[in-house]
Amino acid sequence: MIVELQPVTPKSYKLSDNGRTLSWLAAKGQNVETDMVKNHIERICKETNILCDGWELFRWVELPLSGLDLHVFAEGLSNMAHLFYLHEPVVRGVDAADRTLRRVFEDRKIIALENHPLNGKTERGLRVDYFIPSGSPVAFQVLRRKGRIQSTMEQWGYRWQDLQKTNPSLLPAMLYDPVIQDIDDSARAIGEEVCALFCAYDETDRIHKLLERAKS
Repeated sequence: MIVELQPVTPKSYKLSDNGRTLSWLAAKGQNVETDMVKNHIERICKETNILCDGWELFRWVELPLSGLDLHVFAEGLSNMAHLFYLHEPVVRGVDAADRTLRRVFEDRKIIALENHPLNGKTERGLRVDYFIPSGSPVAFQVLRRKGRIQSTMEQWGYRWQDLQKTNPSLLPAMLYDPVIQDIDDSARAIGEEVCALFCAYDETDRIHKLLERAKS
């Protein structure tokens, strides 16, 4: 990934990839014009506050530049690049987490709001995969990135803490697939520290316990 800072005013800059990420994705054979890929791109843009104009992905920033702005922008570009793996049949297994979670919701007669926006103290409109409003609301996020996820966990660690500043009773939950994701000690430590539940998607007994806790 190559990122450029383009001055707009003495104190504001445009942080841009100059269209390299999506053009690379297209060059690798991924059709970025399909509804499925467009939806993924739109979701990533919303999660990372990235704007899209044609091929270009960019974000407005002000001086002094925050390291977090760079980190979140780079993470968004990385997630876009990982859409290449939608070509691989094994990635279809990621859907197993969603199917399992929806089955748990059905068993408990729970209606979960999908792709639901939440407002933190700093980040606004942050979307989570599933949200269950209750006395202790639960937000589920399914980890979809393949391989090492430490940087993803660092990003979500900040996000969960930011969301809990405006809703202290929020119970964050993150589910992973140990077959396609590398859960090292650092990623696990972050997940267990900031989440009410951090587990493999097939540990349904733990998911049921969290939902029971939220109801009580």
